[in-house]
Amino acid sequence: MNIANFSDLLVAAATQSQPQRLLFVFTKAEAEPASEAPQGAPRRKTLVPVVCVDKQVGELDTFANLVDESKYMKVDWDVVLVTSLSGVGGVLPDDNAVEGAFKTAIQAIQDGQLGRFLAFDVDGELLQFA
Repeated sequence: MNIANFSDLLVAAATQSQPQRLLFVFTKAEAEPASEAPQGAPRRKTLVPVVCVDKQVGELDTFANLVDESKYMKVDWDVVLVTSLSGVGGVLPDDNAVEGAFKTAIQAIQDGQLGRFLAFDVDGELLQFA
């Protein structure tokens, strides 16, 4: 399935053969220090994880509701990275599996391996990374 927006993500997760937990890593884009950027080159930004949230399929129906929840948590973020964790035998992944998946996701983000995630900005636009 081609995912072009947040609604497509929710549909894809809901139609999997095993139950899914959606893993959201909210990140803040931090610019590299000016002293580290080559003269005349734009400053690169690094995504720094600020909070992780997991949701079962059905607990979330729109991107706007996800943004509202993040406001309730009082988290300032620029990009949310999303992946999923599949259950086994019709059973959702347990909290230990989710915690391990978040550790793996955070390490991947810190290593710049963003290809395994879908990324959305605060307006719900799907982002592509070069």
